[in-house]
Amino acid sequence: MRVAVLLVPALAALLGAPARARACGPGQPSAPTALPRTGATGVSTATSIVVLSPNEPFGLSLVAGGQEVPLAGWTALGSGADEVLGATSFWELRMGMLLGTTQYVLSLPGGDAGATPLTDFTTAAGYDKVAGTAPNLRGFQLWRVRYPVADIASGNCVFAEYQSFITIDYDPATVPNTPPASVVHAFRLAPMTGGEQQTFVYTGGDAFTGLAPSGAYPLPLGQWQPELDPTRRYCLSVSAFGDGDQARLPLGGNQVCADVTQLSATGAPPPPGAGGSGCTAAGDANLGRPVSLAALILVGLSLGARRTRRRG
Repeated sequence: MRVAVLLVPALAALLGAPARARACGPGQPSAPTALPRTGATGVSTATSIVVLSPNEPFGLSLVAGGQEVPLAGWTALGSGADEVLGATSFWELRMGMLLGTTQYVLSLPGGDAGATPLTDFTTAAGYDKVAGTAPNLRGFQLWRVRYPVADIASGNCVFAEYQSFITIDYDPATVPNTPPASVVHAFRLAPMTGGEQQTFVYTGGDAFTGLAPSGAYPLPLGQWQPELDPTRRYCLSVSAFGDGDQARLPLGGNQVCADVTQLSATGAPPPPGAGGSGCTAAGDANLGRPVSLAALILVGLSLGARRTRRRG
């Protein structure tokens, strides 16, 4: 009985330690919305309407001043995230200039509940060409982390042997008559010596910072996990747009290049070509290791035996 009493706090202490396993999934799909956002006024007539939706926005209805406006389709800008909605995709509507001093209402058809409004804004009398301030990219970091093969799709957010992390440091763009949360930033990552370009689109009042690997078993939960070849050097660029984008000068930022840092999570072999015993992500090497029931019982028995010897 004494051993059982001692086993309980031992179990609690071990189970209370940080564990790598946690619920992981895409969650609920983000609700569609659009830019300019609801309530915007004085919107330049040279502004593009952008829909934020995880799926293609079929069946859109655009009404200007009470009259239906025909739409010629949309252009996919890429996948990314909105600071409030989370993961989503960006779709720019193909249409001409907006009418001046007019209320625009964009909605998606609905079932019994009726249409779902995406945005409701009012335009200015015309447009101007006042330039905005381009984003300034200060630097970024890339990592590729190797995980134990046995952990793939085991409920701990790891879905491949190698998963990537990225962090970005930049000054966001500023666009006249556009709140920071409505400025669209597009990050483009490609190998320095040529290859496939990967794009991440973002809107939010705060800058997108990404996620760095943390601890001995970093969970790959970042909103952007680009595919990386650790033998290649990558270059990142960023551009932005907002109100009046069809009339203002493009806001293209600078380009920065960086190498890929290779890491191994606890329990994984060293990265290919790393040599030696491999490297581990920074942090306690024991963090995230699964604790077996047998190990817990042995700990409890050991504590009980030591307690008995002291009292004997």
